[in-house]
Amino acid sequence: MCNSPSPCGSPCARREATDHDPQRREFLQASLLAAASLFVAACGNGVWDAPKTPLTTVLGTTGYTVRLADLPALSTVGGIATVAAGGADIALVRRALDHIDAFWMTCPHQGTTVQAQDGAFVCPNHGARFSATGAWTGGQQTSNLTLIPLTFDAAAGTITLGVSPPPPPPPARTPQTLVVPVAKQPGLAAVGGIALFGLDNGYPAAVVRLGAAEYVALSIICPHQGWYMDIDGAGFLCPGHKARFDAHGVWQGGQATTNLKVLASTFDAAAGTVTVTIP
Repeated sequence: MCNSPSPCGSPCARREATDHDPQRREFLQASLLAAASLFVAACGNGVWDAPKTPLTTVLGTTGYTVRLADLPALSTVGGIATVAAGGADIALVRRALDHIDAFWMTCPHQGTTVQAQDGAFVCPNHGARFSATGAWTGGQQTSNLTLIPLTFDAAAGTITLGVSPPPPPPPARTPQTLVVPVAKQPGLAAVGGIALFGLDNGYPAAVVRLGAAEYVALSIICPHQGWYMDIDGAGFLCPGHKARFDAHGVWQGGQATTNLKVLASTFDAAAGTVTVTIP
């Protein structure tokens, strides 16, 4: 049973229909016996056909050579294959008969693994988009994906990946204390009101007025895949996969996930402020 869309956008039914294909079983058996075990995703033809058990290979200190015959997605121009290496994913893109690019699939914004989509790449968390060359093209502003040097020998049918460390993890968030003057937030003027805050450390939060002198502070990062929430009536809605949460941050329906994280907060009635501690 398939509960989520394919990273390549192909229907789940089409992916499941290949599970009993004899040719596919032969391919998986051959992959398990190969000395260089690869995890290959075929996206160039719009079909996602990942192995049942992902296999991993780690790049050595002198690089790694991949046989083109082991990457069926690269048999056509525009095809995309991915290789898991050292805990991160590498994309191989055939841009021309004699040209292949490789780059780390780690989004420079906050370290999420990007997904192949319609011959390009998109970050599932905050919507950064990248071309087939790894260049940033829109959405969440960030830098390009990190290229990996390679040598493509079309005659021999091999791709030799050079030594290139994966991108460093994004810097840790700096803890913050947010002081919210209630009178200056129109969204908190009435019970049930909500005010959103995009903090300097990139952590989005919300303050909800539950009563005359009762407030709750919530992280509005969706627990499912990290999308930033939108206000939806008296609660919240994830724009990615439509998980819904009430004003207390309790999951109400849509994409199954956990509740929103409640942040430590205090209300000072005399000062008319809500102080929120951001982790």
